[in-house]
Amino acid sequence: MENTSNRAHLNFTEEARKSFSFLLNIGFIEVEALPTLVRYRKDSVEVDVYHGRQSYEIGCDVTSFGTRYAISEIIRANDPETGKHFRYPAATTAEEVVCGLEELSELIQRYCRASLDSDSQFFSTLDRQRKLRSREYALDVLARQLRPEADEAFRKMDYSKAAETYSRIRERLSPAEVKKLNVSIKRSKN
Repeated sequence: MENTSNRAHLNFTEEARKSFSFLLNIGFIEVEALPTLVRYRKDSVEVDVYHGRQSYEIGCDVTSFGTRYAISEIIRANDPETGKHFRYPAATTAEEVVCGLEELSELIQRYCRASLDSDSQFFSTLDRQRKLRSREYALDVLARQLRPEADEAFRKMDYSKAAETYSRIRERLSPAEVKKLNVSIKRSKN
């Protein structure tokens, strides 16, 4: 584990306290402060503001109902376009720490009010979104794995295998692959 004392010159803790003082105004209290982490809590909601030990990214997580949500998930739930382009700022200088924390603070104030207020409906939306993204990711992985197998079966005129394999990734097929699937289905019946 990296010795975080060499980050003292970045003044992360104090700058995080300044940028996130708005949390105190809405009832949060600071419960922990380390060289790379400041944690706030209000009832069952925790907010972790951190400076990645290896990545040097300035980040934030909100934990509620026993589940941790990244700020990127919360932004995506509120504004998919902004969420799609969001990246955690990396900071290796004191100036970058200040800028990164200010940027993150503004985003949290803009997009995280429902999560900071422990809105159970919003967290249900986040859970549904997480499950959907997980399903989409699994389908993408499956398609990358099965596509070569399906293409090979089609080339070898093993149409029943091609039809079965293409069918498993139907949602990810290109127009050309859809044609191959239809041909395979038709020819496997002959």
